[in-house]
Amino acid sequence: MSFTCPNLTLYGGMGLLGEFVGKLGVKAALDQQVQLPRKGRKYSSGDMILSLVHAQAVDLERLSDTALLQRDGVFQRVVGLDDYPHQTSLSRFLGKFNVAAAREIGEVNLGLWRRVRGDLSQWPRITLRQAQDTALDMDSHVTTVYGKQQRAKVGYNPKKPGRKSYHPLLCFLGETRDFLWGRFRPGDTNNLQGIKRFLRECLAQLPSGIKELFLRADSGFFGDNFLRPLERAKIRYAVAAKLYPALQAQLGGVEYRDIGGGVEVGELTYQAAGWKKPRRMVVIREEIKEGEKKKKEPRLLELKGHTYQVIVTNIEGWAPEDVWRFYNDRANVENMLKEGMMGYGLDVVVSHRYGANMAHFYITMLTYNLMNWFKEGVLGQGKVKRMAKWVRQHFFLIAGRLVSGGRKLMLRLSEGYPWKEEYHKAECRLETLRFPLSG
Repeated sequence: MSFTCPNLTLYGGMGLLGEFVGKLGVKAALDQQVQLPRKGRKYSSGDMILSLVHAQAVDLERLSDTALLQRDGVFQRVVGLDDYPHQTSLSRFLGKFNVAAAREIGEVNLGLWRRVRGDLSQWPRITLRQAQDTALDMDSHVTTVYGKQQRAKVGYNPKKPGRKSYHPLLCFLGETRDFLWGRFRPGDTNNLQGIKRFLRECLAQLPSGIKELFLRADSGFFGDNFLRPLERAKIRYAVAAKLYPALQAQLGGVEYRDIGGGVEVGELTYQAAGWKKPRRMVVIREEIKEGEKKKKEPRLLELKGHTYQVIVTNIEGWAPEDVWRFYNDRANVENMLKEGMMGYGLDVVVSHRYGANMAHFYITMLTYNLMNWFKEGVLGQGKVKRMAKWVRQHFFLIAGRLVSGGRKLMLRLSEGYPWKEEYHKAECRLETLRFPLSG
C-alpha cells in the first residue's frame, strides 16, 4: 500500500450540487446581501458561506471537519471553488456576525425560495385540501449546548433537563417541505414568547394573492395569544391542545363516533380561563389494546382504557376525522427537523458567540433548502424525497480522479459506481433546469 496516487477525491459526484448552486445564483445573492467587513479577508461572504454549505452537504458538520475539503483540490474544482478556507478563517468569519447580519442570510434564503417557487404565484391558496397546495407548519427545536455560549439559557429541554440550550422557532411549507423562516432564541423562551411577531414575519414572506391560508402547530403553541392573531388574519388552523384538568373533565361527556380501526371521534366547545370566547375542540379517542406497547414518549392522555388527543380548530365544514387527518400530516415537520439535525448539523453549536451561532443556524437552513430543491429539480424527487444520507451515498460519494488531456480536464469516476443511469438522468435534468432571472 502506498499513498502515491494524485488528484483523487471521495466527492466526485458533488459537481451536480455545485452546478445547481451556480445556476441558482447563490454566491452572487450572498455577496450582495451579506456584506461583512472584508479587511484582511481573502474570501467574500458568498465564498465563506458556500464553503460551509458544501461541507454540510457531505456531512462535515463541524468546522474542524472541513480540513478534509481544504486539502481536496479536486473537490474544489468539482464544485466550482477557487480555494477552500482554513477552519480558523471560517471560525473568525462566523465570529463577525451580529444578530442583524445573521438574519441577512435568512433573507437570502427567502429570496432564493421566491425564485425557485415563482413567488407561489400559481398557488391561490395554501392548504392541503388540494394536491398542489400546502400548509404552514410551525415547530420549535431545542439545541443543547455544553459550554458557556452567549445567551444560552436553561429552559425546556426534554432530552437534557437542566442543560443550557437555544430554542429556535421554525416555519415550513408542509407540501414542498421548504423552510420559510425562523427565529434563533435563548433556551429559556417558550413557543408563545414573541409568537405574534414571528407569525407576522412568516406571513410577510407570502405573496398577497393567496386567498386561503391553513396552519398546523403542536401543543406548545396552544394559547390565546397565538390563536387570536390567526383568527384576525382569517387563517384556518389545527393546533394540538394542552389537556388541562378543566378540559379533561369534559372528555367523558363527548358523544363519540366510530371511524374504524379502534378510533372514535367527537367534538366539544371549550373556553379556557382568559379566553374571550369558546372554541371548537376535535377529540380523538383510541382504545388501548391489551399487550400494546406504550410509546417511548407518550404525548396523549390515557384515561380508562383509552388515549385521547384534542385539537383546537376554527375550520368549519370539516368532519372531526378530516381535521384530525389534516393535523396528522404535520408529522412531516418532524422529518424536516430530523433532516436538519441528522443531515446538516442543526444541533451543532460552532462558537461561544451568539451571533455566530445564529448565522450557523441560518446557513444550516439554507443548506436544507438548497438540498430540498436539488432533490426536486435535479434528482426528480417530488412527493417522496429521500433523506440526506441517501442522496450522499447515491450521488455525492463517488470516487473520482482528475486527469488532463487534449488541453482539457476530465473527472474520471469510479468504474464500479452502481447508479450510472440515475446519475446521467440527473445530469440531463440539470442541463435543462432554468430559474427566473430575479426573485
